[in-house]
Amino acid sequence: MKKTISSIAVCSLALCVLASCGKAKSDSDSSKKSKKTADITGKWSIDGLDNESIQNGGIIFADGKGSVYADSSKILHFDEDGFNVSGTVLSKDYYKEDGKKFTLDVMGQEMLVMTKLDDKEGYDGKYSLDGGLLYDGILQGLSKEGEEEMPESVDITLEFDGDHSEVIFNNLFNYETKDNKITISGYSGMMDLSGDGGTAEYKIEGDTLTLTSSKKTQTFTRVK
Repeated sequence: MKKTISSIAVCSLALCVLASCGKAKSDSDSSKKSKKTADITGKWSIDGLDNESIQNGGIIFADGKGSVYADSSKILHFDEDGFNVSGTVLSKDYYKEDGKKFTLDVMGQEMLVMTKLDDKEGYDGKYSLDGGLLYDGILQGLSKEGEEEMPESVDITLEFDGDHSEVIFNNLFNYETKDNKITISGYSGMMDLSGDGGTAEYKIEGDTLTLTSSKKTQTFTRVK
């Protein structure tokens, strides 16, 4: 479980180095002409992600709030024999269920505590991650990365569908767009920003999003 905690926390952080948004590059045209702002709303998968634990991941932009997601199928999912943690199956003997509350308890130690948020049958569905070693480890990892103090809690959900799972850090930061520039504010540790946030230029061509800051350029593909 410690390896799983590390994998999710570290890999999710790695996903968000994508912005590294310092002061955005500019040219004479962009500084003098107002551009029509492209709608960045949507779910975007980071290109070129290569990690043994996380298959893919990226950012979700919606209504001024930014969330981060990562495919955690390789390290967390339900199967017919129990709960698969990085290839080790913990049998259903370790399950504790109380209504929609699900706890994975190993020898008196809560590994994860979740509450189901939908009415899907079985264990498939969407859960809020409420506690346990996994939650505590992720929160600790985020706190170490941020320059500002983390809130006492973070809205994290897990979605399970057969052997697929996805972890989502909901509404982790705020964003504003104008003239095809995006400005990030709020918690910035996962995005290598200062506490005041940062700005980057962005361009959308078809299903490709390109973010360009003074440090790097990163491309994403729209998730359909």
